[in-house]
Amino acid sequence: MARRSQIEILLKGNTSVRPRAARAHKGFNLYALPFLNRVTSQDKTTFFSQLSMLLKAHVPIVKALELLSVQTRSARMKSVIRDLLTSVKKGNSFSASLSKHSEIFDQVTIVTAEVGQESGRLPEVLSALAGHMERMNLLRRKVTQALAYPLLVLGVAVVVVTFMLLYIVPTFASMFIRSHVELPYATRVVISVSHFLAANWIYLLLALLTSVIISRWLFGSDLKQAVADRYGLKVPWLGSVMARNYTARFCRTLGTLLQSQVPLVDALVVTKRIFRNKSLRSEIERLIKFVKQGRSVAEPLSTSAIFSPVVAQMIAVGEETSELETMLIRVAEFYEAEISDMMETLTTVIEPLFIVFLGAIIGTILISMYLPMFDMANAVGGM
Repeated sequence: MARRSQIEILLKGNTSVRPRAARAHKGFNLYALPFLNRVTSQDKTTFFSQLSMLLKAHVPIVKALELLSVQTRSARMKSVIRDLLTSVKKGNSFSASLSKHSEIFDQVTIVTAEVGQESGRLPEVLSALAGHMERMNLLRRKVTQALAYPLLVLGVAVVVVTFMLLYIVPTFASMFIRSHVELPYATRVVISVSHFLAANWIYLLLALLTSVIISRWLFGSDLKQAVADRYGLKVPWLGSVMARNYTARFCRTLGTLLQSQVPLVDALVVTKRIFRNKSLRSEIERLIKFVKQGRSVAEPLSTSAIFSPVVAQMIAVGEETSELETMLIRVAEFYEAEISDMMETLTTVIEPLFIVFLGAIIGTILISMYLPMFDMANAVGGM
């Protein structure tokens, strides 16, 4: 009963510890600045992995936190660990100490730590949590790397083309004017673009910066989530990737919580809170209602618009064999591998396409500049 009541407190946000945390930070805190207060996912993964190893070696948690506060290189994470150490020394539990930094540690982390403490399996639970975080980090890195290359090539193309239009094309244009040669249409277009860019580059730059700021403001608000909810899953290929990503995150998070002995309903409630997509949250809410009625998890998944029938079948097998958490992790691994393959395929296809795109733009500019020179050479040869 004690563990159940504490989990319920954590599921509601553990508001009882927030006033004390607020009073403790009345003065100016350098790490309260947004750009310094961001603890990376890798920082958290490393912290829980190292803490788990120390606890498995029977090092007391206070001593373990002291060691990590000294060894951690990240100044931001070091500050957080010191706050955790101070809180634990005051008699607070480790999970309650984590909840004071709810902007850094999510509900999955807090509830998992609470269950680990209550069950006496905190080292093993933290090790599983670190593994969960590492796999999520790996998935994010693969997606980021797949998208980074096209953006890099596009950036290089913009820089090269801008340099050519501002410095190379004007040199040719001056030579053509002195030669009084009749210019082909393509050459005139390129020279006109060059003149326009040279005369208005400051306004174009300001317009670009303004557009970026407005876009970040608009898509940093609820509008971004609303657009993603309504159209994200319908976009060809991208929707397929998003659906697989949601499935992998859902299964791995739920499986990790169940492995940590969190009750199924509570695990579903916590899992729902890590997603912002309204459609997915509605699906999980439907799962919760079915489970509360004593029905299986696989039953509502079989009619889901997000989860594929394969997921429902595999989870049904897990429930029948009483290995639901193991099957959830296997499903997560399967879809993570699929996402990885899709990202690698995307990179393989986009790389030559962008190279051709960049070559076509630069080639068009160069050919447009050299065409009048051929006419000039013919004119000189005819004389």
